[in-house]
Amino acid sequence: MCQRFSLATGLQELIEQFRIDEVDPFATYRPRYNLSPTQESSIVYEYRNQRILDNFRWGFMPYWSKDGVNADGSAIGERLIYRRIVNKQRCVIPCCGFYGWRADKKVLQPMRIVFRDRRTFAIPGFYEIWPRVEGGAIKAFTMLTTPSSGIVQNYSDRMPALLDEAGIDAWLSEENKEYRQVYPSVRELPVERLEAYPVGEYINNLTLETPECAEPIRPVFAAMRR
Repeated sequence: MCQRFSLATGLQELIEQFRIDEVDPFATYRPRYNLSPTQESSIVYEYRNQRILDNFRWGFMPYWSKDGVNADGSAIGERLIYRRIVNKQRCVIPCCGFYGWRADKKVLQPMRIVFRDRRTFAIPGFYEIWPRVEGGAIKAFTMLTTPSSGIVQNYSDRMPALLDEAGIDAWLSEENKEYRQVYPSVRELPVERLEAYPVGEYINNLTLETPECAEPIRPVFAAMRR
């Protein structure tokens, strides 16, 4: 399960890369280094042929339910409860790295997995909006994941799925009404182009949001063996 990720790309770079037409006026964008379920992150969706950047909560309600945080793309399309959102409410989650944990006896070493060239990549997802009785709404998303492979298998059993540029266009397009038409755009991460490095235990503190969360350190288990 993917339980942590980061998005520290500059806003202007994000707008250019994802060809965003509008930033929601109520959404304040800031770099995030330690995103976890129930926290807000920036996502991209299409409305009336305009790409919108907005802040949504990570995790459907309840977030710990099946497909609440991580959805299996090969199975979610068959679930009747999600038929509407898979056909109409698809989104893209920009990401520049995600986290896993390496077990070494009794030590759990946090690891960050990134593209070697440090690119920001697109994770396919779905969003939902629940109106509040007292006004306003709860806006939430879930991300598609695939079984882990390559180096990621050492740290997590699942990893984010991927959309390339053409895949983003197909996934977000309001003209594509059928999930079956766009699911073939979903790819696995190219694990041969990824690298993993140890980070500090900062990410175990859900309230901590600093660049140090993503900085490499000397691994705990290596230090213990000296």
